[in-house]
Amino acid sequence: MSILKKRHIETWSIYNAFAMVIAFAIAFFLKKTEPLFVVFTVSIIALVVINRASLFKSKRFFGVANTITLIRYILIILSFQLINSQETFLIYGLTTAVILDFFDGKAARYFNESSFFGQYFDMEIDAFFVLLMCFYYYFFQDISWWILIPGLLRYIYRIYTFCIPRKSKSESKTNYGTIIAASFFVILLLGLITKDSFQTVILAIGSMSIVISFAIGFIQYHK
Repeated sequence: MSILKKRHIETWSIYNAFAMVIAFAIAFFLKKTEPLFVVFTVSIIALVVINRASLFKSKRFFGVANTITLIRYILIILSFQLINSQETFLIYGLTTAVILDFFDGKAARYFNESSFFGQYFDMEIDAFFVLLMCFYYYFFQDISWWILIPGLLRYIYRIYTFCIPRKSKSESKTNYGTIIAASFFVILLLGLITKDSFQTVILAIGSMSIVISFAIGFIQYHK
């Protein structure tokens, strides 16, 4: 992928961060997740349109790995949309989405589809999942305000790097970051089947690990 296209994706991620923070503020005021769904869906469509030339010329339509990531997004949306009618679907749907997160990376390597677009597509779906889960715990599970912090950190970080840019600094996944994120996904799922003080403790531990991970990222950004 050309340097120009990479810059377009990075620029999109910054616009997406601003848009999601605004959407969060509206959703927080309304106590509804719909603003988050609408804004993020429009943003993802914009990302695909920006990269349509390179995405759809592949022999595999959209790519196997990207298709798995897209399925994850659809499962996340459906899970939260059907929560009022069947709460158990939230658990099964989100668990499937988290499991598929393991396979999209495997598919990218197996089919030689690793790309800058795929990296950002996957990261943003992950961030959206975390934001929705934290929003859900705050408004519907009576977890305190601190649960919202890990949900917003990804977007705050992108806005921060935009406001305080550093030359030769680009966003990339790290091994420890991937492990912490995967662990946090599992903790967010466990929170759905636990109650009271145990639920609060495991969510607090997971949230603290994410905060520490991003704190390390901020420090490394300024090295």
